[in-house]
Amino acid sequence: MIRRDVPPEHVGIHAASLAPAYSELWVVEDLPFAGGISQLSEVLRHTDDCVVGHGIAPGPFRNPMALAMEWATLARIHPGRLRCGIGHGVQSWMADIGERVASPLTLLEETTVATRALLAGEDPQLDGRYRQVSGWKLEFPPDPVPGVSMGAVGPKTLALSGRVADGTIIPEGHGPDHIDRAVEIIAAGRALADRTEPHRLTVLVGFFCGPAHERPDPPSEEMLRGWEATGESPAQVADLLGELLATEVDSIVLVPYGDPQSQLELMATDVLPQLA
Repeated sequence: MIRRDVPPEHVGIHAASLAPAYSELWVVEDLPFAGGISQLSEVLRHTDDCVVGHGIAPGPFRNPMALAMEWATLARIHPGRLRCGIGHGVQSWMADIGERVASPLTLLEETTVATRALLAGEDPQLDGRYRQVSGWKLEFPPDPVPGVSMGAVGPKTLALSGRVADGTIIPEGHGPDHIDRAVEIIAAGRALADRTEPHRLTVLVGFFCGPAHERPDPPSEEMLRGWEATGESPAQVADLLGELLATEVDSIVLVPYGDPQSQLELMATDVLPQLA
């Protein structure tokens, strides 16, 4: 992951240095750091083959039409390389900027449904509680259409993701037990909607490899402290990541503690080869 504290002018260079070792690179959209869309553009422009993910666009201040237009533009310029994510946003932040609503779950559902329809070249015909998008289609829909995943932790949001999203993104702090339970809840939501197409599961994982006394705090105060891949040796970190790989996860996004460049390089050279 391109951590939120990487200055915008360094994002592209940082991404280019990591791209040879990683098949996916994800950007963070946290208030009041760099914008997610502009970071996506920089990372896509500075890399050639890796997939680039938006993790995660806060639904409350992202209008579906604006979000679909931006994602569609990037998806057409860089076909097949974009992954999209929408979430609730940190609710205290949403309140601070006047975007908190009475039913975050309803807002997230409406935003996701409308954005997915627009990306597919369709008219959402949505007259919802918070989102109204009707009579409009994108002039330049992307092909292929990027999947839209939903950031989710709690059972209601996980079930919603199964019903209306193309995948689920589980944030830091959640280990194999939570993931196994999340898979069950997502599957139940998919069954209610009669969905049979693949549903991509992405998990964000905080990690640090090095002496315990040197381990810094997580890079974000809002990160949930819980399950994490930390150890004094590459083998210890690899063992923990192996526990995640034994679940039904499709993608593990590494969120480094400490210096992001050195930690991600260490992961690529000393840890990942043990998981091959």
